Amino acid sequence: MQVKLGRYQVGNAWKSQQDVFKLLVSHFRRYHLMEIQDVYKLIYQGVCGSAHIMQSQLAEFEAGLEEEFVSVEANNSQPLWESIHPEGKIVRVNLEAYKYQSQRIERLSTLCVWTAEVCGLPEKNIEDVPIALNTFYKLCKSRKIPKFDPLEIEKYQKWVVDNAFPVVHHSVVYQTTYHPHYRLVHRDFLSILL
Repeated sequence: MQVKLGRYQVGNAWKSQQDVFKLLVSHFRRYHLMEIQDVYKLIYQGVCGSAHIMQSQLAEFEAGLEEEFVSVEANNSQPLWESIHPEGKIVRVNLEAYKYQSQRIERLSTLCVWTAEVCGLPEKNIEDVPIALNTFYKLCKSRKIPKFDPLEIEKYQKWVVDNAFPVVHHSVVYQTTYHPHYRLVHRDFLSILL
């Protein structure tokens, strides 16, 4: 359980049904067709941040970001960023909105790398993924989130554990409907972004 004492928070935010519920509802409002796989991706990214960058070649990451940035259209109808952590520590920076406001892809790339360094390797925080998934399961079982069948969530949880908490892509429905293009940044770095 998470307890808030003024500005201080004690406990694990991923155990707080209230905080996880608020986070998920904020995404369901914008992305009505989210599937369990998309919820898992949101949780995984919220827990681990962009730590997977640390496991790939930096030049490969930068080239992929630059290529994707060139391919997207500038769009001011999207929010610049969306929180993916119950306490708002990690955000998804939407590339189309960022392109509308800035052409400084090098700055975004640097902030992604800094975020990866702050988050550390995924193994550092991975124990929060099953905690968050369990909170999600409880919300669905209690019908606070009636969108998903608790039995399907149990199956997905088992698959996730059996596969050692893999990095996954968004569901096909999510990809074709919402065309996600974003990168993960620690909220503390947003003031540097623009």
